[in-house]
Order: sequence, then structure tokens, then C-alpha cells
Amino acid sequence: MAYDHNDPSLRTGEGGLTVWTLQKMLQEKRYDELDHLFDNGLTMNSLPVGMSAGSGGAAFDIGIDLINECVSWFALKLWRGKIFFSSNNKRISEGRNRMRKLVFDPFSPFVPMAKFTTMLLDSHPVAPRAKSNLVVLNYYDPKTKPYLIEILVATEVHGYDVMVAQKGKYGPVFVGKTWLGKYDDNGEFTAHDPDKIIGYYFLDFNGGALREQREQHSDGSEEEVLDPIPHVDN
Repeated sequence: MAYDHNDPSLRTGEGGLTVWTLQKMLQEKRYDELDHLFDNGLTMNSLPVGMSAGSGGAAFDIGIDLINECVSWFALKLWRGKIFFSSNNKRISEGRNRMRKLVFDPFSPFVPMAKFTTMLLDSHPVAPRAKSNLVVLNYYDPKTKPYLIEILVATEVHGYDVMVAQKGKYGPVFVGKTWLGKYDDNGEFTAHDPDKIIGYYFLDFNGGALREQREQHSDGSEEEVLDPIPHVDN
């Protein structure tokens, strides 16, 4: 069985998972619970579309304090979520990250940048224990304008995102992991170590999550919004 994103059975209401309850689990280092959610996701019939609220942070618990702080600072201060473009192929599309325009200005606006291609796959070698299908995000060619943060991070640090859906308060919420590795000339990614991730991230494309982010988890910074969401012909 594959679920549709607007399936009412995926909306649990009060007490259900949100990106912020997942973020709290991460801060409390409840890695086993997060891994269980990732390995036991819901099989979806299409990629999500639109703007998502997001949160995340480092996945280390081995005393690498500086790396932990840098990864979590990036996720919490410079990143607000992702945007998935609509597509005539429900399993292939592209998108952008909602990221702060200026790295060292804590109140600079958020803009769409750090582009990626995304696919809905039945399986992937980095996540052999996942029982559901997977959404993967490839950053082989991340530059847009480009922005400084794209040059400093997205181009120099080769990351790969994989996420699965779970039932959530507002509807499907995604539990994701990020691997470090290398892209070859054809854009194929190989993880440095498939058994080690650098971080977790959480996304929710539902309107309720975006409202909660704006009203309860925002510092008031302005944002450049893509309206309408771009369409990709695949």
C-alpha cells in the first residue's frame, strides 16, 4: 500500500509528530528512536510538493563538540526548510533550500538556494534497513546565483539526503538523514561511510506546520517566497 500526501489517516492531530518534537528527540540524543522511525517509514505514492518547514542538527555522540556545534548551528540558524517543485513525473523533481542569504548576518532574509534534484526510490544502498520507499536529494550541482554559503558549504562539502515519511500532527512528516561523501562526474554519490551520518533533518510540507513555524519558531527574518512553486517537466 502506498499513501497519498493528503490521506487523512496520516494526520494524527494533537500529540502527533512535528519537526519540533523530532528536533527535541535529537537534542535529547534519542538516536535509536529516530533510527526506528527512519527504518519503519510509510511508503508514499509521490514526492511531496511545495514549501516545507524544517529543523535538524548533528548526529554525533562521540565528543566532537566543534563539529556538532557547526552542524547544529547551520541547521538551526541558517536553514528553515526545503521547497520541492511540482513535476509531471511524481517520482522525479528538483528543489531549493530555504537558507539565510548572508552567512554572518543573523537577520538577513531567507532565500531559495542550494538546489538539488530529488527522486522517490524503492530502496537505496545507504539505507538497507529501510522498509519503505525513500526520497533522496542529490546536490551534485547546488549553485544558483551563486551565494557565498553555496560556495562555502554546498559546493565544498558533498552531502546526500535521504528521508522517509511518518504520520504526523498535520499530515506526513519526513525523517531524514544526511551522509557525507563524493559525487563522481556523472553526479552519482558514494558515501565515505554508509554506516555514519553527519546529521538528521525533519520536514513537514503541510500548511499547519508552516503556520506553526511562522508563529512560534521564527525570529522575524523576511523570506523570499517562490509563488507559484516552479514546475519541472520530466
